Amino acid sequence: MSNTNTKDNLTVYVIMGVTGDLAYKKVIPSLWHLYTHNHLPEKYKIVGFARRSLGEDLFKKLIKDSITDHNNGLIDEDEFDSFFDHFLYQSGDFGDLESFKLLQAKINSLHANTSDCINKVFYLATPPNVYGSIFKNLAEAGLNTTCEDKKSWTRILIEKPFGSDLQSSKELEKLLSQYFTEDQIYRIDHYLFKEIIQGIENFRFSNNLFENTWDNTTIEKIEIKLFEKIGVENRGSFYDSVGTLRDVGQNHLLAMLAAVVSESPASGDTDSFQNRREDVLALLPKWTDDLVQKNTKRAQYVGYADIDGVNENSKTETYFSVQTTLTGSKWDGVTVYMQAGKMMNEVRKEIVITLKHPKVCLLCEEGEHKPNQIIFRFDPNDEIKIIFYSKKPGFKHLIEEREFTFFLYEKETKIQYVEEYSKVFFNVVEGDKSRFVSVKEVEFAWQFVDPVLSAWKQDKVILDSYQKNTPVYSQNLLKEKQKGEIAIIGLGKMGANLAKRLLDTNWKVIGFNRSPEATVQLKECGLDPAYSIEEVVQKMQPHRTIWIMTPYQATDDVIKSLIPLLNKGDTIIDGGNSNYKDTIRRNTVLQEHNINFIDVGVSGGPEGALNGACLMIGGEKSIYESYENLFADLSVSNGYKYVGSSGAGHFVKMVHNGIEYGMMQSIGEGFEVLKKSSFDLNVLDVAEIYNHGSVIESRLIGWLAQAYSKFTVNLDKEECCSGVVSHSGEGQWTVDTAKEMNIDVPIIEGSLEFRKQSQNNPSYTGQVVSALRHEFGRHDTSKKHENK
Repeated sequence: MSNTNTKDNLTVYVIMGVTGDLAYKKVIPSLWHLYTHNHLPEKYKIVGFARRSLGEDLFKKLIKDSITDHNNGLIDEDEFDSFFDHFLYQSGDFGDLESFKLLQAKINSLHANTSDCINKVFYLATPPNVYGSIFKNLAEAGLNTTCEDKKSWTRILIEKPFGSDLQSSKELEKLLSQYFTEDQIYRIDHYLFKEIIQGIENFRFSNNLFENTWDNTTIEKIEIKLFEKIGVENRGSFYDSVGTLRDVGQNHLLAMLAAVVSESPASGDTDSFQNRREDVLALLPKWTDDLVQKNTKRAQYVGYADIDGVNENSKTETYFSVQTTLTGSKWDGVTVYMQAGKMMNEVRKEIVITLKHPKVCLLCEEGEHKPNQIIFRFDPNDEIKIIFYSKKPGFKHLIEEREFTFFLYEKETKIQYVEEYSKVFFNVVEGDKSRFVSVKEVEFAWQFVDPVLSAWKQDKVILDSYQKNTPVYSQNLLKEKQKGEIAIIGLGKMGANLAKRLLDTNWKVIGFNRSPEATVQLKECGLDPAYSIEEVVQKMQPHRTIWIMTPYQATDDVIKSLIPLLNKGDTIIDGGNSNYKDTIRRNTVLQEHNINFIDVGVSGGPEGALNGACLMIGGEKSIYESYENLFADLSVSNGYKYVGSSGAGHFVKMVHNGIEYGMMQSIGEGFEVLKKSSFDLNVLDVAEIYNHGSVIESRLIGWLAQAYSKFTVNLDKEECCSGVVSHSGEGQWTVDTAKEMNIDVPIIEGSLEFRKQSQNNPSYTGQVVSALRHEFGRHDTSKKHENK
């Protein structure tokens, strides 16, 4: 409701449980902060309510001690005395109606003319188990009402957690709604009031740096971390009934997720902000027991069970990690990691956005180049950090990691909670609910968390342990628990990058290459090296998965060596450019040995192998389905499909390569016409404009622009680009297959014939085609081919 007609009223803050820990640490220091910054109403009183019988001197000492313990520097005595003049104390029992009637009388007595209206704020700094009594007695004492004609308001502040699960949260809402209307209820998650949360929103919505592509086209994953050095301290009894997932995962971490994923609010009103957060929580998928077992972890620090109030056989987690994904067209495929824990070796509260590695990456092969990251840090500093790469000064084309760091603001006070709760009390008086939690937000959050808690309660996920102050759990969940085991035979450009990608997504990868140098190099990346095919098989557990990534001429020999070493139920995946007819034949042979066989056409070149490829998959569908997690990890978002029975994957890839021949040939011919025209055209400029909104905009045109930037428009550097164009088997296979099917393919056949003739007749068209092959496939297209 609008506060326009109520600002002249006396505003009374009632702190239920004023002698407790919440009030001491959060409420009283925050009201002092508002007082010293002139943000309290012109007319106000603060009433403390608790069971203890306190005289004015003891009450004043309590208030002063709270402020002193949570204030930077000494407080001015006169200023404090003036502040305390606004305080009153009422002792009473939360379950006693008479105590609330005395509270009502005290509040009414605060105004000289009791017919005037009074605004009331009730903050419950109490255990949730007394909420019911407080709600009921406030109502029966008439403290939940307002003046007629809406000339005043009454509002109640409720702390998280809102219940202990979905069912209890609904019961809490039902109880609340008996005595208060929704516009009176203000649910607190103080993380929504953190300055950095609003900083994230402004970083996104007030700037045009990233927001236009702030989705799954550029974002690979989101990591949310909330690590604390402190333990449970003196909250053993409370914490043992809650645990870390309920304490911070169900609320704070999801609020952080909403800040980085939500759409820009349509307006500044309450519903717009809350609806946007609700939309984010609705994107979280449903858990199954299998997913909980695979993608969650829980642990308890050593010594937790010795804390007063903690059950000696407690299974309450003090650390958890969760891996999930988002749904919806804009965020589908983006992985989310959430972690939180106490007694860690450092305080680290942050959101890390990892961007996808570029498909075409100039200079990436000449220096270590990890994906860019945007870090929103809450603690130890409020800052935004962007990790990027730039060229090292000098003559060599080497890159180095750089960072841009922006400190959001200098905190006015370093005391925990004070700034956030000052805003809580400021906004509740203003009637601004945009940063308070809605009923739907609570429901969506519990729907996400409940299945995890249920599986944990049934011990479907082992409760691990960790030492205090150790960094053992400071890495992503996937770094702790490997997804599976796979061997890759053939560690050339494609095989090596597939191995790296799987290692980055936490697969155990055993690798073998005919020349051991490649195997040794990958050992530094985490590869388990093998130096013979026999050693590959010996290192693996039963139900082996072996991916062959060799030239197609060597595939039969590799399979022949594997057959006597493998067992029933083992699986061979051929990811090389094999002829589909050979694949069908090999499948028949392997079936006789009860060995599964899958054929995968892999497109995207070495960069795709490293950063996400396109996979065309053939074989028995049930076997394909059992490997979908592998294919998902190797591919770009939505970049893998089952295309049919054995041989279909390689057949589709063969035709893909035939189409690729024709497309590259047409680009080469067109750009030779452009270059030799009388207009003196800059073909780099032409490539760039073609690739911005034209009908022929494509990755191939983008790669050509990259090649022109590297090797000049003449494409005449020694390392690239030869007018002699090599050709592999798949172009010929496509033409031969089309003839067998009585289908004319003049474009594909003509492009193949051009490559054959280029061996003796190099041309600029051939240079363009070679430039494209160099950029996407890192093929050797040096000038030496023209001198043969």
